[in-house]
Amino acid sequence: MVIRPSALGDTLLLAPALYQLAHKMEVTLVGRRPGIEFLVPLIDKALDYEKGGWHTLFSQTPDCGNLSSLDVERVICFLTDPNGNASKGLQACFGDIPIHCFRPFPPREENIHVAHYLARCLHDSGLPMNPEKALEEAKRTPLLGVKGQRTAGHMVVLHPGSGSERKNYPLEFWLRLLRDACVELFHKKIVLLGPAEDELYTQFEKEQWDTNTEIIRCPWPEALRSLLNEAALYIGHDTGITHLSALLGTPTIALFRDSYSGQWAPLGPDVTVVAPDSDYRVLFEMIAEVIQGSIRHPL
Repeated sequence: MVIRPSALGDTLLLAPALYQLAHKMEVTLVGRRPGIEFLVPLIDKALDYEKGGWHTLFSQTPDCGNLSSLDVERVICFLTDPNGNASKGLQACFGDIPIHCFRPFPPREENIHVAHYLARCLHDSGLPMNPEKALEEAKRTPLLGVKGQRTAGHMVVLHPGSGSERKNYPLEFWLRLLRDACVELFHKKIVLLGPAEDELYTQFEKEQWDTNTEIIRCPWPEALRSLLNEAALYIGHDTGITHLSALLGTPTIALFRDSYSGQWAPLGPDVTVVAPDSDYRVLFEMIAEVIQGSIRHPL
């Protein structure tokens, strides 16, 4: 059992390790939705961390009622647990089976990709895992893609928001991207916005768009997966949806600004990482060239 109650992108970075374990052993993943839903093809069972008493692991008297009935031989957790309370709670609930707890992320000063770090932790816990191979395979193979599901046409999906304002490129950058770089290349343009992006939604709604531009808010997981599978290109910041796009095999442009791409770059066979630059005009021209290239050489 692997426990990682994290945001979407942080959860999806388990994919390279889980891909290696698939068909070798039964894996139960405890995490948060919607991340665990997208990883279902790689695991045997998904459990919602928000239900069933998992949060009581940190207390002196954890609620082991639902947990003790789980048939597992090893527990590996990625939790912020400086005092070791969760480790003690897990031991109380699961008895004498091995318990391995790690911090959720590597320190920034350690130059290692988060997916590599997670795979290394599973390896150190005794699982048949090659961290280097897991990372390299994720760069070549759409780990969450299903053969025959890619139906890419002439649609671009743009995700101009994120969980942090510091990660975001300016609104003007996205408006110019829609009107100048994408207008003649794509029959359909989708602006994808999440639940925390009300202000962006209001700003985009004020603009006068042609009939080929659509704003979509908070699609359900299956609708989101379908949308990304149909896209000829996806452009977004360092977000969970950007990681999902890359893992599905959708041609992906990942825009980095505040976070470190060496640790957080999306993994997939067709990913272009754009590093931060104070001059957005330079960035725009570079991205426009990448867009032109993706259309000339489609997946």
